[in-house]
Amino acid sequence: MQARQKRFPWLGHFVVFCLIGVFSLLPVIWLAVVNAQNPGAQIGLADLAAGWGVLGWLVMTPFVLGPILFLIWALVAGIHLVIYLRRLKGQPQ
Repeated sequence: MQARQKRFPWLGHFVVFCLIGVFSLLPVIWLAVVNAQNPGAQIGLADLAAGWGVLGWLVMTPFVLGPILFLIWALVAGIHLVIYLRRLKGQPQ
């Protein structure tokens, strides 16, 4: 009886890509929630960063770190796929 072949974990990589996307858009999501609850004047990213004072740069870091993490994980997923395909090619059928 032949052993069942293990499939490539596309779902796991997709979940990580979605988490990176949510992380990079977190300030925008947070502003949408805050502005939905506030019937007065709308709050912007600059207002949010100014409200945090010295730590205002933390509001902008997800916009920079998100694409970097996306590229790193794309590289990890690509290397994982290449290794998977090489192992698959080397297995007897």
